[in-house]
Amino acid sequence: MDVSVLFGLLIGIALLIAFCLLRQQSYWRRRGIPHSKPMLLMSMGTKHVVQILRESYQQFKGTGPFCGFFLLATNTALIVDLELVKKILVKDFNYFSDRGLYTNAHNDPLSGNMFFAEVEGWKRLRAKLTPTFTSGKMKNMFHMVTAVGERFAATVHTRIGGGDAEGHGKVLLVSDLSGRYTTDTIGTCAFGLECNSLDAETPDFVLVTNSFINRRRHNKLVEGLIFSFPRIARFLGMRIVSQHVHDFYIKLVEDTLDYRKDTKLRRNDFLDLLIDMMEREDADGKRIEGLSVNEIAAQTFLMFLAGFETSATTMSFALYLLAQHPDIQERLRRDINEVLAANNDQLTYECIKQMSYLQQVICETLRMYPIVPNLMRKAQSYYDTGDPKYYIEKGTLVIIPTIAIHYDPQYYPDPERFEPARFTPEEIQRRPACTWLPFGEGPRNCIGMRFGRMQTSIGLIYLLRNFQFSVAAETEIPCPLIKASCLVSPENGIRLRVDRVEGAKPIIREWENL
Repeated sequence: MDVSVLFGLLIGIALLIAFCLLRQQSYWRRRGIPHSKPMLLMSMGTKHVVQILRESYQQFKGTGPFCGFFLLATNTALIVDLELVKKILVKDFNYFSDRGLYTNAHNDPLSGNMFFAEVEGWKRLRAKLTPTFTSGKMKNMFHMVTAVGERFAATVHTRIGGGDAEGHGKVLLVSDLSGRYTTDTIGTCAFGLECNSLDAETPDFVLVTNSFINRRRHNKLVEGLIFSFPRIARFLGMRIVSQHVHDFYIKLVEDTLDYRKDTKLRRNDFLDLLIDMMEREDADGKRIEGLSVNEIAAQTFLMFLAGFETSATTMSFALYLLAQHPDIQERLRRDINEVLAANNDQLTYECIKQMSYLQQVICETLRMYPIVPNLMRKAQSYYDTGDPKYYIEKGTLVIIPTIAIHYDPQYYPDPERFEPARFTPEEIQRRPACTWLPFGEGPRNCIGMRFGRMQTSIGLIYLLRNFQFSVAAETEIPCPLIKASCLVSPENGIRLRVDRVEGAKPIIREWENL
């Protein structure tokens, strides 16, 4: 092809893309819908998404059921009416059953997990995986998590050592320790592996998972184009998971599957449950549809990614808030000790349910610091909101600003205040549905919610039984967030002073009495 012709073709493609982007940027103005100002991808890092969502919600709430929002090159609606939130997540879920995320299971196997999957893939995986997250299955894994919890407390004891010069304990990076704890719990429950992250200087699992979260395969512009034009990206074989992350998890799953097949080992963990669903042949040689090795790798990758980051950060923020409110911390410690004392200092699965104040503290922490600050859905067809002006066209991306709803004084008076009493059964009953959304709501809510709350509860029980947390000179208040991240994560970690609780009794784990 002649160079001048090629050059002209490239200019024509560039002009076409520019025209499409400019037309998309004027979409809400042409419809007469109140909207935020267009935002360049490269400038999004100047504000955290939490600030953007809260400002937009406060600006447009009351102007209509939603406002126009500019995200990537996709028509996006930011929902500012709670009734419409309920319809999208629950009542009219079939119109919004897709998250609108990029997935390419053929070229990028780990992206073929249930969180990223499109509607049909999600339905298939959800139906198969739901039985693995029942209360009964959680109870079977309870002793694995408490064993890690005990090592967690022992590690903190070691880190404190003899304390500072005055013997008053030490300032520790509790966010790092919490991440090591959740890494070890997911490692043992998902893979049956002893990750030993609590003892290692540079734990492999933490490094690999952090690299996916914080060091993306592509820059913001390329990633934005991938998510805006998923069909073209799939046609080009684009991937979002880095090669070394892909290789690490695929090899880990393949080696573990081979080992369990050769040794016939069963641990009743997540991987065993997934192995039971593998593709196989019946007695007549007919193929029974199940999960492939790549699909198992994708789901375990999701379990590790979700279970590691969310629970670790929730624990860190809970300790951060408790350190600033010693009266609440002391009440929680009493609640934990009273339940354990009534059970002869033995920690059982049922004990966690009885620690009502602990659950209130966790719920209030997740209200103030929901790790995923917004929910995303994509309209599968034209949706009529009841107002002829405010219809939602097929393909429109819908954002529900979880963090903004959590800080709406209409639902949570004095929302900046840490107050676990907001989550007594009576207070929960008084509030409308869908005002607390850290795990989502409706059919596509977080399938691992039970496990996440269990490992968070166990970690906090072991810590608060044995240690007192307080603010140190190194503690940043308020806590700055990583602006470049779409998650709510502390920019510099969370550092707190940690002292031993005198006279703390050891916790007896349930399985020790079997």
